[in-house]
Amino acid sequence: MPKKANQDKTEGQEYRRLTRRNTLFTLLIFITPFILLLIFINFSLSKIIQKQSFNQLATIVEENAKIINLFLNDKEADFRSYQQTQINSLTEVELLRPVFQQVIKNKPWYDFFFIANFEGLIVFSSDNRLLNESIASRPYFLASKGGHFFNSSIFFSDLLQQPALIFSQPLVNRSGEAIGVLCASLKLKYFYDLLFDLRIGETSELFLINEAGLLLSPTKLGGRPLHDFGFYQPQGNPHKREKGVIVHLDYRGQKVLCAYEKIPSTDMILVSEVDLKEALLPVTKANRTIIFIFTIFFIVLTTLSHFHSRRTTSIIKKLTEGLRLALDEAKKKGQALDNLNLELANKVRETERLAEELRLSKEYVLQLIDSLTPGVIGLDIHGKITHFNHSFRVMFALPELQRGDSFFRSIPWFNDPELELAFEKTIMTGQAHQIERKTFSTRPDEYYRLSLFPIFNGHGNIQGVSLLIENITEREKLQQQLAEYEKLSALSQLALGAAHEINNPLQGISSYLESLAEQTTTEEEKEEISLVLENVARISETIRGLLNFARPSPPQFTKLNLNHLIEDTLAFLSYQPIFKKIKIEKVLAPTLPPITADLNQIRQVLTNIFINAAQAMPEGGLLKVVTIKVKFKDFVQIDISDTGCGIPPENLKKIFEPFFSTKKKGTGLGLSISLSYIRNHGGEINVKSVVGQGTTFTILLPIRQTGRTVFQEEEKTS
Repeated sequence: MPKKANQDKTEGQEYRRLTRRNTLFTLLIFITPFILLLIFINFSLSKIIQKQSFNQLATIVEENAKIINLFLNDKEADFRSYQQTQINSLTEVELLRPVFQQVIKNKPWYDFFFIANFEGLIVFSSDNRLLNESIASRPYFLASKGGHFFNSSIFFSDLLQQPALIFSQPLVNRSGEAIGVLCASLKLKYFYDLLFDLRIGETSELFLINEAGLLLSPTKLGGRPLHDFGFYQPQGNPHKREKGVIVHLDYRGQKVLCAYEKIPSTDMILVSEVDLKEALLPVTKANRTIIFIFTIFFIVLTTLSHFHSRRTTSIIKKLTEGLRLALDEAKKKGQALDNLNLELANKVRETERLAEELRLSKEYVLQLIDSLTPGVIGLDIHGKITHFNHSFRVMFALPELQRGDSFFRSIPWFNDPELELAFEKTIMTGQAHQIERKTFSTRPDEYYRLSLFPIFNGHGNIQGVSLLIENITEREKLQQQLAEYEKLSALSQLALGAAHEINNPLQGISSYLESLAEQTTTEEEKEEISLVLENVARISETIRGLLNFARPSPPQFTKLNLNHLIEDTLAFLSYQPIFKKIKIEKVLAPTLPPITADLNQIRQVLTNIFINAAQAMPEGGLLKVVTIKVKFKDFVQIDISDTGCGIPPENLKKIFEPFFSTKKKGTGLGLSISLSYIRNHGGEINVKSVVGQGTTFTILLPIRQTGRTVFQEEEKTS
């Protein structure tokens, strides 16, 4: 009996432990789904409440942005009404002073008006502020000078030494002609008061920033306009889109809920911020209510679990043997299940291997496309971007290009009717199309070839278009340059043939005239023959220029002192009549190294430019020659300046073309031959000119002629 009693006692203790375990287990079974449901409900409810808070703040910002935009549009419309005036010119501008003073008195949002002429000089100010100051470089002046209204937004004015908001527009006289630029400075306090009236909530802030995030208005908590940023600087500017709702750190480093929206037609962004705790207060209250409900449910569930466990334990007592038998059978089935799991694991590994091979194949294809030099971009039948390679993104500077964007709408380059028509034809016909030569408005100097190829799926249906873009700018320029070379070659052959055809009869005419001059006894006839001989000599000089241009002789390189050559050339020319009124100034570098060059060709270049300079100063002037050694390069530089009439801009690009001349007796070959000689030396010649002020020719010559024969090593001067 004692042994049986001990056994019953032991079994009773086991069943009581079993009851406790069952109670705990049942509680876990029922409480776990409830906890998950509770978490889900809490999360969903929090998201809904949070989204409502976000939407409410976004709606408030949107409405306030409309109010501010309406305010700016209203003030713009009012300002535009003063564009037409009753004066004829800016000399009568003082007649407008009573008008603008009355406007400022009746409309408190204006600070003062001012008017600038088309040179940017302020000629009128309603309160004499900024009078005679220059605004020629200001964006609002440049825009209105071009005929447009301009809203400057808020910026720091170095003229006023304070933040400012400027409206500007062309000023029109009574005849409807623009005679200047009318500007108005708006009172920022009036504008800021409007912002302060729009704020709501205990911790809310409403302020303006520009696209860089710099504050444009004061804040309730001490932010300074045009000094502080509207965000926590170490984290960067979060206001990057047209509008949005975000959580970030404000300029004080406090976490806030922020909604922002850009004001249309300005660079101002309206920002509304609320302390995150205040914004999420409804979420906190909802969480507390859910926790309270969960506590009550947990107590009830614990009681029910205890009674259920006791009933379960009694059933377990009766089913122990049956469970043991079932356990044996379960072990056999478990072995079969293990074998099935092993086979399934093998299938899974095989599937993963095939998936990896597919992934590697896809990466290989994408890398192959990415390695192509031409730009490649894939489009679906609706014009959405499906893929692109690195060359395309670099070619058009599109680092933020995304798949799924609209190709013709999101990329301004390709919003082009011709390209859209080619795309539609490719989709409709299923055949490739090409645009052989295309330029874009953003890069008018570059040429591209565009090839569109249809993409078919496995059923033969077209599912998109692959666009291949090649930059053919260099090829086009090479073809243009080749055409120019062919033109010059033909011109040279023409010049050579003409020179030979004219030169021989010309020599006979010259000899006959010289003989006739010796036989003539009267002075009048000698003068006439001399005049004809002078014109024959001028024709002969033109023929020699043609021969030199068409068949230049190779340069004879020697060592020469460039400073001495310049002095000798000027000394020779100074006795010519056209140099009598010319003052010559020489600034020749004493340490200028000797150069390797053809003495005759360089002297001819200097002579041509000196004579052109003197002819540009018929009433006298200054001819200045400067020589220097170019820093860090093996070149010497010659600057030849005059104070003559200058060269008009439309002629500046033509002066080196053969036969182009603005002189009545000029051949038009001097500068073209000079350019040819300088290029024979591997040098450069450039010109700058201002009409009425003078011209400067800059010649660059290498010190040494690498790889060329030097006929004389000793230094030559002339």
